[in-house]
Amino acid sequence: MPHKVSTGNANIRISLASPPGWKYVGGDTVIGNVVRCSYIVAPEATVTLALYGRVKTKITVRKNYSTYGSNTSHYRGRWELFHTTRQVLFQGPIHLPEGSASDPLTWPFALNIPARPSDEVLHGHSREESFLPLNTDNLAYSTLPGSFYSRSNGWRTSSEGFVEYYLEAELRYGRAGSSEIETATLPITIRHLPPAETFGSYALQSCVVEKRIKSQRLLPGMEHAQLSLKQKIQKLVGSSKVPEFVYTVEINWPQAIQIDKPTPIPIIVGVSPSHASPKIQDVVQKVRLNWVDMCIRPTTLVLAPGNFSRSNIHDDRHSSRHYLGLKGAFLGLQHPIVLTTGKGSQPVDIGGMLRLVMHPNGVTLGGQRVTTMMGPCPDFVTYNIRHTNQLDLEVSLTVAGETHQFKVSSGLRIIAAP
Repeated sequence: MPHKVSTGNANIRISLASPPGWKYVGGDTVIGNVVRCSYIVAPEATVTLALYGRVKTKITVRKNYSTYGSNTSHYRGRWELFHTTRQVLFQGPIHLPEGSASDPLTWPFALNIPARPSDEVLHGHSREESFLPLNTDNLAYSTLPGSFYSRSNGWRTSSEGFVEYYLEAELRYGRAGSSEIETATLPITIRHLPPAETFGSYALQSCVVEKRIKSQRLLPGMEHAQLSLKQKIQKLVGSSKVPEFVYTVEINWPQAIQIDKPTPIPIIVGVSPSHASPKIQDVVQKVRLNWVDMCIRPTTLVLAPGNFSRSNIHDDRHSSRHYLGLKGAFLGLQHPIVLTTGKGSQPVDIGGMLRLVMHPNGVTLGGQRVTTMMGPCPDFVTYNIRHTNQLDLEVSLTVAGETHQFKVSSGLRIIAAP
């Protein structure tokens, strides 16, 4: 189920006036030229242009091998968001002499992108194969889904889904008694739109984790001491002579992140004492924050109808992982981050300190890009694709020479850039 790629040659190609990588929204106008650079003489020719928008899914299920070989089924979902009427750019005789590549034939165009899917998108589909209501009232308030592509290759089940938009130019002409047709295609990118409501300050969610340590190094002056064999045995058997310290770690992170929001993403870590043995009741403990790692897990759910019944719906969910380079940033710190359990100890905003910002082309820390991945795709839902995101945070701390690690996970809404 290939998606459209750019095609064209000297016979016909499409050139846009917008800079490379430009992203459009519904309602914009695409401006450019259809170009012919190679020799041609034709008494009658027609040049047309159309814009397509569609959503496609494919689910492949491989069943167990049998006597007759493998059994593989393919299920496909196709939604035509719109198909603009072919715009006639030129009609008449054309002539381009040989050696005229530097002065080609050009046919300018200005083509409007629909602001929403056309009414025809509702036809030929059952309500079971769509995440969205299939009625004209809902369609009237719809916007175009942003360009998107996701794919997974599983052993038994594979799936892919994409939202794509592309221009198709066509040159028809007669030559030597026969009709010739030459075409060129050019994908364009429609960007995801943020919700109508304004995204203000970050709303945070939190998690509290309790950690426990028993060690003689909790005693004053013993922080870096070498334990004797006796002390090691006491610690190993859990002797009551070994001090115990229980502390809680509270971590706060956003419920939603907007791409290109200049305010750094808050990742706040704080510690507080919970319980201590009498010997160390009043001892202020130091907790070193070794690192915080951050991973976004996008998940794509696709739908496709059965081959013989549109109400027999198949679905598949696939995920991936994108680490944001936060852990590596701790290696470059001049001084370690140390939290204390004494009065007045304040949590540390790691995201603010490192100036963590998410962009369409990746993540920056301190203004420097630190990931090679493309930026995460915002959450969205269209007829047969639902895309969501989750966040994994992993924290490493050291107390009295012993390291504790834990991971927290939650849903995370990623919002398109304003």
